[in-house]
Amino acid sequence: MLYLVIKDFLEYKESNDTIIELSENVITEESDEEKINIEWERLESVNKDIVGWIKIDNTKINYPIMKDDNDLRYLKHSYDGKYNSNGSIFTLNSNPFNDNVTIIYGHNMKSGIMFSELAKYMNEEFLKEHSSFKIYTKNQNYKATIFSCYSIGITEEENNIKSLDFKEEIEYYKKVSKYFIEDIDKIEKIVKLSTCSYLNNHTTPTEKRYFIVAKLEKID
Repeated sequence: MLYLVIKDFLEYKESNDTIIELSENVITEESDEEKINIEWERLESVNKDIVGWIKIDNTKINYPIMKDDNDLRYLKHSYDGKYNSNGSIFTLNSNPFNDNVTIIYGHNMKSGIMFSELAKYMNEEFLKEHSSFKIYTKNQNYKATIFSCYSIGITEEENNIKSLDFKEEIEYYKKVSKYFIEDIDKIEKIVKLSTCSYLNNHTTPTEKRYFIVAKLEKID
């Protein structure tokens, strides 16, 4: 038992330290602190699977986004390809951010890293203070404006949306949101953040997931 605790701590520290080091090496903030510059060639030299970077201001969510080829490698591997139980932030989309719906996954770690802070969106005040975030890619940057946040079982969610077209899916997300969010129109693309939920059990994940859904818009 002690061995597992130590192992988890060491993997957490390695994951956290290496990502901080990576961000310090490849990202520079502009003077207005609203924009960042990323050295994409340097990132690609580390791992060609890095297709983007997600940053939610005033949270720990500041990570590279990996493209996973459906083998779920990045559930248990860090951005540098090394085994790590914390995994990475990743997408299974074939054409991330060009598809109408891009889903981004990450673990809900007890240490607070990866996508753990998505659980805070169940608090209305946190939602108001973190109502948008940025996604950066080599060829295009995006602003994501949140219009839905909720928790639901993964099987129920899949059944609810499997037969919906894009417009119907948007209306579904608005309807199931835990909080009313001022209506956002002209939604052409969305990004959906997903992580495990501990709503009903504080020691192991449940079948539920947290979902944060946002309108995706191109920015300079």
